[in-house]
Order: sequence, then structure tokens, then C-alpha cells
Amino acid sequence: ANQTYKKTHPVKKNLLIDYLRDKKKFYLLYSGGFDSSSILGCAIEADVNVTPVWINNGFNRAVEAQIRAQALNLGCNHLEVIHMEPGAEVLKNPVNRCYHCKGELIAPLLIRKDAPVFDGTNAADTTNYRPGFKALQEAGVKSPLLELGITAEESRAIAISCGADPLLANMECCLATRFNYDVPITKDKVDTIRKLEQIIITQTGDYHTRCRLDDADHLRIEAGIGNLLYHLGDAAFRLKIIETGKKAATFVSIDLEGARKNMFDQMRNL
Repeated sequence: ANQTYKKTHPVKKNLLIDYLRDKKKFYLLYSGGFDSSSILGCAIEADVNVTPVWINNGFNRAVEAQIRAQALNLGCNHLEVIHMEPGAEVLKNPVNRCYHCKGELIAPLLIRKDAPVFDGTNAADTTNYRPGFKALQEAGVKSPLLELGITAEESRAIAISCGADPLLANMECCLATRFNYDVPITKDKVDTIRKLEQIIITQTGDYHTRCRLDDADHLRIEAGIGNLLYHLGDAAFRLKIIETGKKAATFVSIDLEGARKNMFDQMRNL
């Protein structure tokens, strides 16, 4: 994989820099992850007028200080932060939750008519069920990585070459995806999941940890199982997981298949 980064990212990085330089001014939906960081870093190197905006609706695993630190790593000290509450339709958590959620997130930028809005959708992000991407398309948001055929692996390499901290980038996640569809999302349960994932990450270093609510009673932990099982021998750590998890569900369990993506979508053939 490292050889792939070395061979592909300089060419793709130059393509991205040239693309952004031609745009001169834009707003960027910024998450602190590899994709949006590759765009921000290249925009800084291209010396264009970019305004990165982190919109916090309470679903982020990363916190504001981490997002600001990542922007600074890329040479940007003018991150804009907007706080908002998720709407009722999002909190009901239907299968098209991301469509409604993304629509809410981009609304504050769409009213600004002085520059286009970009996001970090990459060339692989449209291969699965992506109602959020539909909302972006309908709103006219541009996706440079997608347009240039830049994959997640390539954007990761570009972001790191621009100064992004991989540990901060790996913290970037949407915790709404931890709720099985039709399981109502509440602030208290989001906060519990965020705290629980942080506890496990701190102990194991496994940023792929996902704590999912399959229903109102069952919280299931997906992680790099070998590493997690080793640490579960620590009674204090195990008790901390149980006590924290039970604030969100009656039963707290370990998924023996480990971390994997889009299972809630696959179960419904979405």
C-alpha cells in the first residue's frame, strides 16, 4: 500500500492543486478527515481563497479542538465553525437519514452566493448506498476528488503529504451511523457512544472501533477483535466498557467479526 501512495499521490496531488488554483475561491465542508484535509492542504499550497467550515450538529466523534488542530497542521488558521441541532426527521433515523442530515449541514453555506461549495466525496464514495451524496448533488456542491478520480487511499496520502495528522484524521466519524435505521437518535446516546469509543481507542489504539446500537436494548462493539480481546483481560477496562455502554442499552456485547462497513445498509439491501 505504501508503494501505491508513493507512485500515485504526487501526480494526483498536482492535479488537485491545479484544479483548485483554477477555482480561486470556494467554501469547503471540512471534517478533519483525510478527504477534506487533502483538499484543504492542496488549496493552501495553491494559495487560493479557501474558507474551510466545520459544521457541528453533535454527531462528530472528533471534537472542535481536534478539528482546529488538524486545520492548523495543514497551514490554515481561519477555520469557521458552525454549531447546529439536528432536525426532527434526522433524529427519527429513517433509511434516508443522511439525505436529510446532509441537507441541513450544507444549508448555511448555500445561502452564500459569493463562491461555490466543495466537499470531500472521493472516487469510491458513490459505490454504496449514499443518500447524503444525492443531497450534495441536488444542491450543486462540487466534489473535486470525485471529479479527478482520486480514491480514499490517494487522498490519505495527499493529506499526509500536506501535513495532516493521521491520528486526528482517524478520529473523524459520524456517530449517527452507529444507530440502526429507525432506532431514534438522542443526544445522550450519541454522547455515550462517543465516550465509549474514546475509552476503547485510548486503551487499544484501534481507531476502527465502532459501537453500534442494533436496537434500543443491544449495543454491539465492532473492533479489531484480537487487540480488544487482549485488553478485555484488564478487569477495570472491561468494567468501564460495561458501565459506560449500559447508559445507552441493556446489553453490551462484542461482535466477533470485528469492524466492517455499511452492514446496516447491506442488511436491508440498500
